[in-house]
Amino acid sequence: MEGSYKMETKVRQSNYITILGWMISDLKLKGNALLIYAIIYGFSQTQDLAYTGSRQYLADWTNSTLQGVSKCLKKLVDDGFIIKKENVITVSYTHLRAHETGRN
Repeated sequence: MEGSYKMETKVRQSNYITILGWMISDLKLKGNALLIYAIIYGFSQTQDLAYTGSRQYLADWTNSTLQGVSKCLKKLVDDGFIIKKENVITVSYTHLRAHETGRN
């Protein structure tokens, strides 16, 4: 197709995410918020780990804009589904950690 282009993405064809049933049934997540939460959850399965990737990586995964990702992240933080921690040494360095709110 003339005038079309292939957008570069950091998502490799072998990459995958896992969406667990409780993310939908308990947290009531859907759309990009569900995908972003699942990505962050995948990186923060243990106590010491957190998602430290970029908003662009999340935008690539959700086929969304940086503004759309920022909006989803803010809502996930406001709803208490993820925790945002900024490193005081590097202002742009953000730790996002998913936690299972209200789950036994």
